[in-house]
Amino acid sequence: MFSGEVSGDEIFESNLELHTDIRFKGIQYIINDFSGVTDHSIDLGHTEVYASTDKIISKTKHTLAIALVVPQAHFFDLAKNYCDLMRGQTFECNIFQTVEDARSWISKSE
Repeated sequence: MFSGEVSGDEIFESNLELHTDIRFKGIQYIINDFSGVTDHSIDLGHTEVYASTDKIISKTKHTLAIALVVPQAHFFDLAKNYCDLMRGQTFECNIFQTVEDARSWISKSE
């Protein structure tokens, strides 16, 4: 879960930590909860970096469902850009207003 003011680098570092964790190969989904974020310094270039690194990782990880919880309207375009860039890849991405909606989607994906 992310909260407060979040930078593009913080998200990138979080992704790297996840990708290098030995348990990563065993997970089937991730819920990135941005509902606690009040401000950010993220731009479209960051989402392109996230998508390109996830595409590389997907070649060894294969499938992963990525749920983005983004209830703030002003953050939606960034989340949508990332999901659009991931379209057609082995990592599936979707955006939700609540964690409950994300969990429901995950349960249907399993």
